[in-house]
Amino acid sequence: MKTAEIREKFLRFFQSKGHLRLPSFSVIPQNDPTLLFINAGMTPLKPYFMGKPPVFPGVEGEWHRVTTCQKSVRTGDIENVGRTNRHQTVFEMLGNFSFGDYFKKEAIEWAWEFLTDPKWLGLDPQRLYVTVYEEDDEAFAHWVRVGVPPERIHRFGADENFWPQDAPSKGPNGPCGPCSEIYYDRGPEFGSDTWADYYETRESTRFVEIWNLVFPQYDRKDGGILEPLPKPNIDTGMGLARVAMVLQGVTDFYETDEFQPLIAKIVELTGVSYEGPSSVAHRVISEHARAVTFILADGAHFSNTGRGYVVRRLLRRAVRFGYLLGLREPFMYKLAEVVAEVMGGVYPELRENLEGVQRQIRLEEERFLETLESGIRRLDGLLSGLRPGDTLSGRDAFTLYDTYGFPLDLTLEIADERGVKVDTEGYEKALEEAQELARRNAAFDRNLFKKSNEALSALAKDYGGTVFLGYERTEAEAQVKLLLVDEQSLEQAPAGTGVQVVLDKTPFYAEGGGEVGDSGVLEWEGGWAEVSTTQKNPDGIYLHLATVREGTLEAGTVVRALVDPRRRDIERNHTATHLLHAALRAVLGGHVRQAGSYVGPDRLRFDFTHPEPISPKDLAQIEGLVNRWIMADFPVTYAYKPLEEAKREGAMALFGEKYADVVRVVSVEGSVDGVSSKELCGGCHVRRTGEIGMFVIRLEESVSAGIRRLEALTGVPAAQYVRESLDRVSALARELGISPEGLPERVGKLHDELKAQEKEIARLKLELARAQLGGGSAVSLQEANGYRYLAVRLEGIEPGALRSAADELLEKHKADLVAVGSGSNLVIKLSPKAQGKGLDAGAVLRRLSEAAGGRGGGKGALAQGGGFDLDKVFAELPAALG
Repeated sequence: MKTAEIREKFLRFFQSKGHLRLPSFSVIPQNDPTLLFINAGMTPLKPYFMGKPPVFPGVEGEWHRVTTCQKSVRTGDIENVGRTNRHQTVFEMLGNFSFGDYFKKEAIEWAWEFLTDPKWLGLDPQRLYVTVYEEDDEAFAHWVRVGVPPERIHRFGADENFWPQDAPSKGPNGPCGPCSEIYYDRGPEFGSDTWADYYETRESTRFVEIWNLVFPQYDRKDGGILEPLPKPNIDTGMGLARVAMVLQGVTDFYETDEFQPLIAKIVELTGVSYEGPSSVAHRVISEHARAVTFILADGAHFSNTGRGYVVRRLLRRAVRFGYLLGLREPFMYKLAEVVAEVMGGVYPELRENLEGVQRQIRLEEERFLETLESGIRRLDGLLSGLRPGDTLSGRDAFTLYDTYGFPLDLTLEIADERGVKVDTEGYEKALEEAQELARRNAAFDRNLFKKSNEALSALAKDYGGTVFLGYERTEAEAQVKLLLVDEQSLEQAPAGTGVQVVLDKTPFYAEGGGEVGDSGVLEWEGGWAEVSTTQKNPDGIYLHLATVREGTLEAGTVVRALVDPRRRDIERNHTATHLLHAALRAVLGGHVRQAGSYVGPDRLRFDFTHPEPISPKDLAQIEGLVNRWIMADFPVTYAYKPLEEAKREGAMALFGEKYADVVRVVSVEGSVDGVSSKELCGGCHVRRTGEIGMFVIRLEESVSAGIRRLEALTGVPAAQYVRESLDRVSALARELGISPEGLPERVGKLHDELKAQEKEIARLKLELARAQLGGGSAVSLQEANGYRYLAVRLEGIEPGALRSAADELLEKHKADLVAVGSGSNLVIKLSPKAQGKGLDAGAVLRRLSEAAGGRGGGKGALAQGGGFDLDKVFAELPAALG
């Protein structure tokens, strides 16, 4: 039975049992920033298990029965993927769920029916085995009732058959319950062990878990007390690949119908058959190709943190295994196309986003192949200074991993080929130190307003959050509810006091969504305070960071809150940011996603996912599109809508951002070339696009791999920037005695002339070096440790000419090694004969660095560096040849 048929049968079966069939959610959590990825079928449904009414977009009424095939990601055992037949990073989880509706009886009866009825999967009942929680007599009885012999039902403790694991004794508090697992016996051809053996060891290739039924029926309290839930739930998970493996009678899921096209493509690309030890590489590459494609298609991007780092790690691991199979050019992007062909019918986003996904993958591959080559060269250099039986330090092995992305297992493999050991304990220590540093950095929270205190919490409880008026006005009367200094509440704050002011309502916007917090003043009879910024705490209370300038501010005082007029500049930049986002997606592609922003009165900054620099032509098109929106003077409107309705209407939402059930949608009521702008946003905006004035991009740069940054100006600052740029162009043209229109041609000519002069200077310096060599500089062959070498000092010669001089000396004098220096620069050049005897220029340079200072690099026949004491270099050179 094909995988697609199994998937469809499962979903149709539970539809026939009154379940709502939902499409898979994205693998990137939409409203849970605590998770990197969706890791189970129930994960996106957690709110409904916790009591939220199960209402779904486009479907009338509440649905307490749901079925899905959820794409999921688990990355806890990446290093085991490909080495076992159990581990996957991306997998499909079939599931049926009940939110307080049916319970164990129906879940067990339906599971048995689906598995054994010939209309559905038609598995042999005699090959099915079941486990239950040791105290779950109810589940045991239901299994016996459907026909499972008691001897094929086994009880396990909370460490095996309870969710979460060991919850009764170890927690955490909250919903929990027993579970029941269904196993399939694949037969003696897959192992000689029996069910009794598995019962003792829990290790088997013959018995495969295919379905887990979880029964959340308790609410755990302190002390391990399990109180029954008013309405117990059902949460089941069936791994689609495992069931396909069973029904297709293959050894592992890599041999199933949806993996085989990937394996075949890898064989085609490498010319290496899928058998023997190399099959591990095929499995790793195929699995990681699926994972990377799925995750990127859902909007992730490569980075050095979070989910972006996980995707990068998966790609690099696959590329490294491709390298072992002989691949030296990018290839993973080709496998992404196979994934889209095989799976795109079920998950259309794979086909819709394929172009952007392939572009990201190819660029990341190209970069990593460069670092991989660098890592191999670096490792070769380290190993060249070691002899068989020596040990490569753990610190060096970690540097290879940390700096070059060079995995430890590849270091171990290459070192073993040279007879060199690796200090893995030292590596682990260095890794732990780096991880601890990363944890400390991640734990540091610079948001001074994130913490709440008792006074704020009490205020939030009594009055709720601050009422925000700033969408409609920039001044308002408000009452001071609380004054805080160092998180302590005060009754009054005299002149000169820095204080956090809490008002019952405010026109001041609190920092958020990339927009800076408002500044301004608070006025009252007899005094005023200057507000430098505004923030919001987790309880929705606005904190105005102020300094009392005159008089005394008291709790209970009615003040006049006035927002700084610069708010208008912030509004211009914020609306322009929305237009820029839409323009980027229109010009560069739908893969563009916001990755960060700054919206201030002076400028806007926008970070976004894109794998390469933006061409001048595309930048001009993007800038032009935004300015056409501005000149059209479209209305800018906002409306509050249910989150799912807003998404259906095409409103852009930020990945990983947590949204309320009802959201604010900001729309530009008009389109240019069919492109429009609609985003979920709580920020402040202009009323019409014409208020922005003009838009100018002044900077495009890389932030990190796969992330670009644009900085832009609007309004008066944009006009000033254009005027200053034109003035600079005019001044330059006057200096050269030409019109501004002639600048490109003149600069091109000057550039060509400069290159010609640099070439002539290099030629003259080489002639100077030759003159020194032919005019009495000491050039005589010496010998050390079986090598004939030259050590030559020249004056006033640059590194490029030193390399040329070394080449000529090596050829003229038939030396094994030439060391040529000038000032503090040094070049080492070897003959092929010396290399054949095991000498390495990089190793020689490193030994000289230890004795004579200086730094540099190289490998094989050539090494060079600077900062050397040449007297010491020439004195230590014989020893460095040992």
